[in-house]
Amino acid sequence: MSRFGGVSRQLIMDMSNIVITGATGVVGRRAVRELVASGHRVAGVTRSAGGRRLLESLGARAVEADVFDQASLTAVLAGADAVVNLLTHIPSDMAVPGAWDENDRLRHDASEAIARAAQSAGVERLVQESLAFLYADGGDTWLDENALVLAGATTATALVAEANAVELFDGTAVVLRFGLFIGPDSVLTRANVDAARAGISPSLGRRCAYLPTLWLDDAATAVAAALRAPAGTYNVADEDPPTRAEIDAALAAAVGRDSLRPAIDAVPPIFEPVTRSQRLSSRRLREATGWTPSVRGGTDGWSLIAERPLAA
Repeated sequence: MSRFGGVSRQLIMDMSNIVITGATGVVGRRAVRELVASGHRVAGVTRSAGGRRLLESLGARAVEADVFDQASLTAVLAGADAVVNLLTHIPSDMAVPGAWDENDRLRHDASEAIARAAQSAGVERLVQESLAFLYADGGDTWLDENALVLAGATTATALVAEANAVELFDGTAVVLRFGLFIGPDSVLTRANVDAARAGISPSLGRRCAYLPTLWLDDAATAVAAALRAPAGTYNVADEDPPTRAEIDAALAAAVGRDSLRPAIDAVPPIFEPVTRSQRLSSRRLREATGWTPSVRGGTDGWSLIAERPLAA
């Protein structure tokens, strides 16, 4: 049973001591900025001098902990109302053997340590990052959180992280299944734009297939919304997920090309989960919290990026 039990929804909304792991990543630093602006007291876990400077520049405290060590985490979570786990490590060369090992370790081992530490420290709420590419191919069908899950090679440990948050923590656990991030400082976005400038489509799979995408700033507002959401799993993506053909057209226009050609003919098995058609519905989060995305990342986001230089 949730520790919140009969606690009022207003109290959940008013919680103010938030600790974020993965606070210096592309989602994390936006979430820090969003939560600080909303009046929360935010601490970000980092072990680097650069991370400390970044967090302090955003108005947050920097705290040091080993994200794989429960005792270390329990110490920094003492007194926290909520912990938000945004730890991820997307490799630059995704097809190389072992490239996903660090990301898998974060999802498997770090998420377990964080959930257990949150439990030990008496934290009331745990928000766990996950991803949308867990669902089976749905064709044109809208997919909500009850749709069939079919994890693949690079996505299976996301289900482990979800289970750790839900099963090892007795408080209010909220899982956010994010779509593909689009933003000017995303390494993958930069690679996609570079490919498009060379006339190559970054999308894999059928052109008619739907791809759940999400503007990075909207991911941050979803994290803030998760602090007032009832326990459960929530999809987080564009309200109207685009097809790959729509994405190609928007990206081509943003870089001044008439069209883009497919990069490869045969998709390696490791990339199979992201080739599925996933017309994701984020209705549950919208109805629970009022969250709505401000940008249709998969189409309108590209023109916003093209209007300013990509971050170095």
